[in-house]
Amino acid sequence: MTFINFDVPFFLLFLVFFFLTVFSSLIFLSYLGLYGVFFLNFFSLFLLWVSSLFFFKNIFISQNIYNIIICKWIFINFNTKININFLFDPISFSFFLLTISIGIFVYVYAFCYFRYEPLVERFLLFLCLFILSMLFLVSSGNTLMLFLGWELIGLTSFFLINFWVTKISTLKAAFKAFSFNKVSDFFLLISLLMIYNINYDLDILSINNSLIFYNNFNLNILNFNINFIEIICFFLLNCCFIKSAQIGPHIWLPDSMEAPVPASSLIHSATLVSAGIFIILRFYSLFEISYYSFFILPFVGSITASYGGVTASYQSDIKRILAYSTISHCGFLMVLSSFNINEFVILYLYVHGFFKAAVFMCVGNIIRISKNYQDFRKMGLFYKYLPFECFVSFVCFFNLSGIPFSLGFFIKHLIFLGLQVNTFLYLFILFNIFCGAISGLFYSYRIFFYVFFDFKKSIKNVYFCLNKTNFLSKNYSNTSLLSNISILSLILISYVISFYLFIIILSKSNILSDFLNYTNYSNLYNAFNNKNTYFFINIGYINWFIIIFLLTLFFLNWRNLFFIEYYFNNLIFFLNFFIFIFVFNNIF
Repeated sequence: MTFINFDVPFFLLFLVFFFLTVFSSLIFLSYLGLYGVFFLNFFSLFLLWVSSLFFFKNIFISQNIYNIIICKWIFINFNTKININFLFDPISFSFFLLTISIGIFVYVYAFCYFRYEPLVERFLLFLCLFILSMLFLVSSGNTLMLFLGWELIGLTSFFLINFWVTKISTLKAAFKAFSFNKVSDFFLLISLLMIYNINYDLDILSINNSLIFYNNFNLNILNFNINFIEIICFFLLNCCFIKSAQIGPHIWLPDSMEAPVPASSLIHSATLVSAGIFIILRFYSLFEISYYSFFILPFVGSITASYGGVTASYQSDIKRILAYSTISHCGFLMVLSSFNINEFVILYLYVHGFFKAAVFMCVGNIIRISKNYQDFRKMGLFYKYLPFECFVSFVCFFNLSGIPFSLGFFIKHLIFLGLQVNTFLYLFILFNIFCGAISGLFYSYRIFFYVFFDFKKSIKNVYFCLNKTNFLSKNYSNTSLLSNISILSLILISYVISFYLFIIILSKSNILSDFLNYTNYSNLYNAFNNKNTYFFINIGYINWFIIIFLLTLFFLNWRNLFFIEYYFNNLIFFLNFFIFIFVFNNIF
């Protein structure tokens, strides 16, 4: 049963303590030094993470809501005032816990990654400010605090991307990201002002409960009556599309790879790109009654998923591959958000965020051992020198690409289950989702094979023999024990939390039955015997696609796909094999 609790959870006290440690580190930066800044903020962040785990069941599973009013802030008029209040419901707490869980391990990894370089304490402080800004955004109880948090994550991301201030490319990338964020801020401000204009309230709970009563509120523009809710959704969705790097305004995200690897790990997993998804979930009642969002969300999301995956398949820079991979996954999240089932969006976000952060950490070690080269065509046989990174990368790509029996495989099934036949442009959306899913297998295979097992890079063996003394030095900063512990801990936490969420969400029979539109069935066995099982056919299609692709990896030489003389033969073989399997599947 859901109810509002006005008690103060004790993890909020540790959130205040984390804010005080970050603020004191900012003031006394020159006195604390590297180790002082690291241990002080790590201690407060660790206490916040542990204390928030105790409220996971109480908020996410029991559906309790904590609305904490700190103090009065601004008086607009006699009847309207703005409080400094924090809201912790299943949506905000899910993003809160995801940000802390990834942030604490990225913070430890950043200390190991940069500990022999100058100005490391400043970078650690920027990471803490970035985490704190995201926590402030997701826990905001009113729209004014939400807008301030939205501004803060854009500002702190500029500082992180532009950490190497002496490089022209980093300044251009940071300015591009900041400029797109400003456009997103404008759209968000317009939409929040429109929301306040119809109900004269800034409290998020009140807004979600009252927006449904303004469904028939129209605005006359040049003798045309336009629904006011649709106008709000137009500005709000444009804001989310820019922040979550959908097709069109996505160009800022690949350029943000100029940021250091720990910053990229945090930006692409739990903070900046997921902020747009948070806004959609935060105002879920608004998008449920909007026809504009019903058509635009799956349409734009499916195109983004396909474009990001296909573009990533033809990149050679390993960081840009991961950047376009993030764009593709954000497209999947947009499609999943159009189903108005928040639990499945959060589950997909957890799996993508955890494993994308871990694979970024492994890529950071790969770039270090390659002397800052990011082109995988200059790499090869790294499994001999980076066995830990090879194993962790395999686990991460195994889940992110959606290989059968992985977490990503089962979660991507939720998208195909929820895509109804009567959805606008059903076949077009289904085709784009297929392209995104299959291309995820392709670019994951390419980056993993070229980096760790490409046997034609024998010059690397000569390179390591000549630099053997440096490679075995105790001061070599590529794979320290503490960084490996942080990566391994993140993987373990990823599996524990993701499996727990998956079991809890699917065990809720009311959610699953509403999702499948089979409220009269007590189990899925009867659903298989029903005639209207088109959603199970969608699952069969994606299974066959993945199995076919894995089989062709063994029988085709994919390296020859880059040469025109082999392209058509391989393509014809693949199409003939697919047609045979498709006919066989329909007959039997």
